[in-house]
Order: sequence, then C-alpha cells, then structure tokens
Amino acid sequence: MGAAKEILPIPESLRDVIAFDHEESSVFVDKRAAGNPLLLSWQSRNRAKGVVVKIVPTDVDEVSKMRASGLRPAAEADTETNMLVRGEALEIIQQAAAYGASDIHFLMRGTFAEIQIVVKGGLRVLMRRQHREGAALARAIYQGIAQTREASYNTPDFQNAQISGAALPPECGVTSIRIIRGPCYPQAQDGAFMTLRLQYSAVPPTDPALRPLVVPRRPKGEFRVEAMGYTPKQVEKLRYMMNAPNGAVIFTGPTGSGKTTTMYEALREIARTKPGRRLVTVEDPVEYPMEWAVQMAVTGARNDAETGAAFSDRLRVALRMAPNIILIGELRGPDVAVSALEAAVTGHQVWTTMHVTDPFLFVDRLELMDGTRLARRVFCDHKIIRGVVAQRLLPRLCQDCSVRLQDAPDVLPAAMVAALATWGDLGRVRMRSKEGCPRCGKEGSVERFAVAEIVVMDGAIMRDFVTEGSEIARNNYHARPDADPSMLEAAIGHVLAGAVDPRDVEDCVDIIEPRDAHV
Repeated sequence: MGAAKEILPIPESLRDVIAFDHEESSVFVDKRAAGNPLLLSWQSRNRAKGVVVKIVPTDVDEVSKMRASGLRPAAEADTETNMLVRGEALEIIQQAAAYGASDIHFLMRGTFAEIQIVVKGGLRVLMRRQHREGAALARAIYQGIAQTREASYNTPDFQNAQISGAALPPECGVTSIRIIRGPCYPQAQDGAFMTLRLQYSAVPPTDPALRPLVVPRRPKGEFRVEAMGYTPKQVEKLRYMMNAPNGAVIFTGPTGSGKTTTMYEALREIARTKPGRRLVTVEDPVEYPMEWAVQMAVTGARNDAETGAAFSDRLRVALRMAPNIILIGELRGPDVAVSALEAAVTGHQVWTTMHVTDPFLFVDRLELMDGTRLARRVFCDHKIIRGVVAQRLLPRLCQDCSVRLQDAPDVLPAAMVAALATWGDLGRVRMRSKEGCPRCGKEGSVERFAVAEIVVMDGAIMRDFVTEGSEIARNNYHARPDADPSMLEAAIGHVLAGAVDPRDVEDCVDIIEPRDAHV
C-alpha cells in the first residue's frame, strides 16, 4: 500500500479507460491502447520516482468488469472534492444565466482552459482556468449534474447529455440545457470541448452590476494575402465574402496549391476583426492550429467511404455547437457536401476546399457526386455559394541568374513562344538558368507566390450555370468589367514581366494558348 500512495496522479484522459489495482500497482488497459504515449509517459515518470507500475494489456470487456468491481483510479473516490467541483460548475451555469447567455463553451486547450459564453450573439470570456480545472468542471457537469447521458464520461468519444431545470437553481430561469462534448485539437494534450445550450422559461434581465466581459483574444499579425500574391482588388473581394453573414466559400485547386494556407489567413483575419464569432473546424488532419477555434480531427478512417462518414458525423457535432463559422477541410463525397450546403442555407458561414482544376467546374463536380441531391438547380444560388477562390503557386525567378528569352531563343518550344507573343511584348521574358547561383541555392527560383482567380457569385452567374452550363457561365463572367482575369491570364502577366518562367506556368496552371483562343 505504501508504494501505491506515491504513484503519480493518472492523466485525466485515461481514467475512464483503465482499471487500477492499487495493491499490486498494476494498470489494466485495453490491448489496443497499451501503447498510449500518455500512459507510457506516466509509467516512466513513476519509474523515475522509484515507483514501478506494471501495465497489463487486457481485453476491453475484462477492463470494464474490473472497473465495475471497484478497480478505478483513486482520484474518482474523492467525493468531497467532486462535490466542490460540482458546486463550482453550478455557480458557473448560474453566472452565465445572469448574463442571459445562450451558450456556455468549456474549451480545454492543453495548457489552459477557457470558459466562454455567448451573450447577444457574441462570444465573451467568462473565466480562464488551468487545463485540469476546466476538465474537472466539464466532467462534473456531465457526470454529476446531467440526468440524461451515457453511463460514463468517455474522454475520447463525442457524447450528448441533458440537464433539466429541476437540477438547477430556480433563480436561473433555465428550463433545460443540452450538452455536446468531445475531443478536439490538441488531442495529444487532452484537448477537449463541452458546449452547453441554455433554454429559458424567461430570460432574466441582465444585472447592471455584473462585470463587463471581454471578447476572446485576437490572433496577432496582419492579413497577409496581398504579400502572398493576391492583388488589392482580390483582397477586396475576399473581404466581401468574409463579411457575409452566411453562405459557402469554396477554395479550389490541386494538392499543394496553397488553398488551405489562404483559407487559414482569411479565417485568422475574421478572428481579428470579429472575435465574438465561434469557429468550429472539421479537418483531416488539423493542418494549422487555430487557438481561437474548436478544431475536430477526423482520425482512424481506413478508406474514402469511412472518411466521408466521419466528416459527416463531425459536421453534425459542429452544428450542435451553434457556430457562426464552420471550416470543412474538404468536400469529400455527397453526404458531406449536402451537409455543408445545408449549413450555409441555415445561417452559417462555411469555408471549405474542393479539388477541381477550374473555379467554374465546382458546379459540375458537386453534381457528379449526387445528381439528385446536388443537382445544380438546388444549390446554384448566390446566397448559398458566396464565392469560389482558385489558386496556384508559381516559383518566382531568381533575377541574378535567370536568362533572357532573347539570349536563348531556342530553349522554349516554338508553339509556346508564338502563343506568348499574342499576349504581349516578349522583351522582358526570362527563363530559369540551368546552373542556378548562390543566391537561389542553385534552384533558379527564390520563392513561390500565389496566382489566383476569385469569382464572387451573383444571380447572373448562377442563372448561367443552371440554364446555359459551366462553359457559358465562364465566358459570360470573363466578359464582365468587374471580373478577375483567369489564373492563366494572371500567370502570363507575370511571365511578360520577367518574374516567372513560362514553363512553370504550363506545369502549375495550364497550357499557354493564344489570346484569342483563351476562354
């Protein structure tokens, strides 16, 4: 028994999935989780203290039987502590109700926990706590206050619960609370969330004596897309879509085209300018940590069908959290696409990506997923799809070693040179040198930058998609004075300025055609 008293506390995320024999200093764990890094780290830290803890891989049903017989981590037996945490949790709910909050968000960030409330449609920070304190409060609400719930609090699972008004102080005026909880980024550090949606019989008047609440922290930095290659006109179009109250924005391009980076920059700027908006993401995997968002990862899927099903499931979870903005890493399959468009219709701003080569092909790509549920007449409305952003990355030539076209006229194919000549003067066209130089590390280029086309949807474009088809919609749009040049036209502009090798345009964007043949 003496050795057991010296054992370090078991990590919070493991307490519901192990059986702990204090007498033998043995931990019985599901065979599939025996290699859990947190568990092994905890074992190593105990060993460093001179305490040997044995990890015993066991069938999951046997672990459950052991837990039912009483072999649980000692921390769960601390009834007095649990009652104190439960009392604090009730106080938080009562305090949120005093502000007239519609939602309470417990966000366990790995290093700290933040408790936010939604007041008059905007996020406010109620308090910040240590990560373990936030996790204990969330557990107390789920296990100690909620009446309708699963039997146990399973840290790695998404779970629903409900609290009736009878379990709450009557002065709250709350008739029920719906709960959704689960893991989120950073999962390796026990990242988790819990959202409580409060229903009132009558919202009590806000007490003027209540302290003012601050908005969540704004991300540092500036909106970088212009430095990344976007034109001032394109930045203006992006901001127009960022300010829309709802609707979907789709970023298109192949893998490695930088579309996720640009989308991240846009969401980061929204968080700076509108910090009171709740962003929830569904990603595979989480590519850019966003400390202001709730990020859910899709993990463990073995094929495209399972990935699509997991995305749909996470999206349903996201919608139950009452977000303002939803990021879906990619429109994978018809179920995810239908759910995304439904979210856009029902008042959410939706940001996502799609693998198509041309921004005007997104309609055809969606329709190919499901010709009935995703027929173009169903979703071709500019209030549903706000806009499409197409992007590629081009290498910028090193000006120290690049070669002028006129000094090496036979390097490029004659057809390419003839096509380029229809776009403008070739006097400044340059090409990558074969040898490179020290400045560019022998690469011939110094950096990559974005070339993009942004199509802000309106009624005319959407009518063309439905009645005339994608090609006519593209042609009619490009004839408009407010239209962005196509990516090919923009890329050729960089070629004529001597900044990009024309061969890189054909590798990254499209075949260089004569100007009068370009659509």
